[in-house]
Amino acid sequence: MAFLVACLLLSVSGLHAETYHVAPNGNDDALGTQEFPWQTIQKAFDELEPGDTAIMHPGFYNEQLYVEVEGNEEDGYVTFQAEPGAVITAQGLSSEDNVIYIEDKSWIRIIGFEIRDLQTKDGSGIRFEGSGSHLEFRNNVIHAIHGKSAMGITVYGTNPDEPVSQVIIDGNEIHDCDTAPSEALVLNGNVTNFEVTNNHVHDIRGVGIDFIGGEDGIVDDDTGKKVARNGLCRGNRVERVRAPYGGGYGPGIYVDGGTDIRVEANHISECDLGLEVGAENPGVLVSGISVVGNVITGNDKAGLVFGGYDRKRGRVTGCRFLNNLIHDNTSHAKAEAEVWIQWAEANVFRNNIVVGRADSKKSLLSSENRDQSNDFDFNLWFQPGADPENTKFVWGGKTYQGFAAFRDSTGLGARSYPVDPKLADDGLHLSPDSPAIDAGDPGIVFPEGATDLDGQPRVQGSAPDLGPDEVR
Repeated sequence: MAFLVACLLLSVSGLHAETYHVAPNGNDDALGTQEFPWQTIQKAFDELEPGDTAIMHPGFYNEQLYVEVEGNEEDGYVTFQAEPGAVITAQGLSSEDNVIYIEDKSWIRIIGFEIRDLQTKDGSGIRFEGSGSHLEFRNNVIHAIHGKSAMGITVYGTNPDEPVSQVIIDGNEIHDCDTAPSEALVLNGNVTNFEVTNNHVHDIRGVGIDFIGGEDGIVDDDTGKKVARNGLCRGNRVERVRAPYGGGYGPGIYVDGGTDIRVEANHISECDLGLEVGAENPGVLVSGISVVGNVITGNDKAGLVFGGYDRKRGRVTGCRFLNNLIHDNTSHAKAEAEVWIQWAEANVFRNNIVVGRADSKKSLLSSENRDQSNDFDFNLWFQPGADPENTKFVWGGKTYQGFAAFRDSTGLGARSYPVDPKLADDGLHLSPDSPAIDAGDPGIVFPEGATDLDGQPRVQGSAPDLGPDEVR
């Protein structure tokens, strides 16, 4: 009976929803039907009612847009749906604006657009500011955003009293943007309950995907709690993200001041840094981050980085780094290590596979500071082409040659393995005879719903396998 009532309410709520059409050869004084479409996307952004949908037909729309409408819980979303070939270009328009701007709106979907050609200083392909809920940005392609802080998708929670919530950013491609010193895809400030999934971010000057808290000028926050939080970052692919400033330390995926975020099953390669959990802003405490089952490979200066980058910055504590594959991330002459720890304490690093670059003289692990009480166990450490006694570990600023010397001197890694993981030919999966199979911590508790890189349940044998692959 309850199900029937719910279905009835849903059907009634959408009873008066309309579908409108926009085409470059249309007329804004027309009816907005398929036969007589509107001409501009802004007309749809001005006119839709809750529950309505606007279909944008193929062609070029030379516009900078302001969303003036919104949906609601009763009637549903306003949906702006592009057909393949619908392109919004800001070529020749104001450098002070974004391509699509939304402020203090809810129940909005923007789906399937190509968004391009903005020359700007601090502008975005899609930008949201203020507060609101139920925002979906899906399957858009955003590129050729040039200038300074020229970003792809930006969500700024600037209202200290009401957050931005229920945000889905899924299936977008963002590439060839001059985001420096900012980010290609960012959630910053009072933002909660979000999913950033299945996006492809590549060829970016700056930072790739970022979750920020504590940054000046975003939101008034004396509590330290109005940060990007309670979110999921899963299934994204990030490639060739490099920062043209500060010596070049642009991370592919970055949690900078965020809390309680799952960073899971992402693939990051060819960036300055692979994946970083940090706290740039003084006084910020980053906690509750779970970094699980990511593939971090072929980056330039480090694979995984966590901690505030100096003693005057924030701290990273109470975070978990589980079952990641960190491989071949020290090709640059100024590379730090496969795993680089800065100001961080009381974090857990377990069930990971760390494989250095063949014949590299860089460290597998580098921790700059003493007495940080981070837990390192049940990991596999391997340096191809090197004698196990010559692999390099740095802990508390002291260098140890060989895993045994590191283990015996620090007391860390008693149940870890300095052996070849025997990866399959694809460099991702485990071979049938891999020593990483069933070698993980049998008492580990994974986040609910955690799977391996093929979507399989995490524990198949007596204990979890090391790394992101769970052999069936």
